[in-house]
This record gives sequence, structure tokens and C-alpha cells, in this order.
Amino acid sequence: MKTKDIQKELKKRGITQKQIAQLCDVSEMLISKVIHKNTVSKRIMNEISHAINRDCHYVFPDYFKQRKNIT
Repeated sequence: MKTKDIQKELKKRGITQKQIAQLCDVSEMLISKVIHKNTVSKRIMNEISHAINRDCHYVFPDYFKQRKNIT
């Protein structure tokens, strides 16, 4: 998914980055970095995906695509 689509889905569900940050015990900035794909955290990607009721592979396909190529 594109960043704007993730943000749109969160907003549609009334979920803020602050709420996800509190759940993960991390900063809002880190949540933003993951949503903008500037950093990778599987735990946070899972929380974001769960929050919008989507599979992590669908929300962050680039990460998983790259992982398949690693031997």
C-alpha cells in the first residue's frame, strides 16, 4: 500500500499514530517512519496492519518482496 492509503485507512477507523505508538511503546516518529517506509520494524508493521485489518504482506509488500530474494 502507498503511504497515503495507510494513513487514509487509519483515519477511516479513527486510529491515530499516537495510539499505535502507545501500543508498541515507541515514539510517534517511529510509527511515521515505518508508515513512510523510511525504516523497517516487523513488529510495528504488524501492529499497523492489524489496526487497518489487512495482511502485513499487503500493507508492506516491498519489504516482503525484498526478503524473498535474500539467501
